[in-house]
Amino acid sequence: MTVVSRAPARKGLAQLLEAALVGTDKPVQAVYAYQVGDFRGQSPVVAVTSGPMERLRDTMGACYRSRFNLLVYVFVLYADPTAGWGEDDAEDALDTIEAAIADLLLTNTRTVNWDRLEYSGHSDPDAVVIGGVEYRRELIPLTVEVL
Repeated sequence: MTVVSRAPARKGLAQLLEAALVGTDKPVQAVYAYQVGDFRGQSPVVAVTSGPMERLRDTMGACYRSRFNLLVYVFVLYADPTAGWGEDDAEDALDTIEAAIADLLLTNTRTVNWDRLEYSGHSDPDAVVIGGVEYRRELIPLTVEVL
């Protein structure tokens, strides 16, 4: 049996998030299926990255039940007074995007890329500076199981 890679689940989740979050009247400018070092002025941005892997052997056979984390990062520009974007806008955008992601997970618990997808625990909002620009960031840890 072939050992499962996180890549199909990570890329599949990024595709679902892009379809749900990016476009006219949607809250995100870009979704990436990997860690990004330069947003090129885009905000808000979502990045889906690989997290810890756990491989469980249920039998003595040559197969694993794979359980791993995908880490969804939401980045929102903290403030840009010249563009009329304030701290309150950043906080509202973070909340809107997290709720949209939660809604997407409810309707995609099982897909061709995973057998189970759910929150691993609480999300973790904070702030981070990238390329000299301050962002509000929220980490949403997800657990994926592939049988």
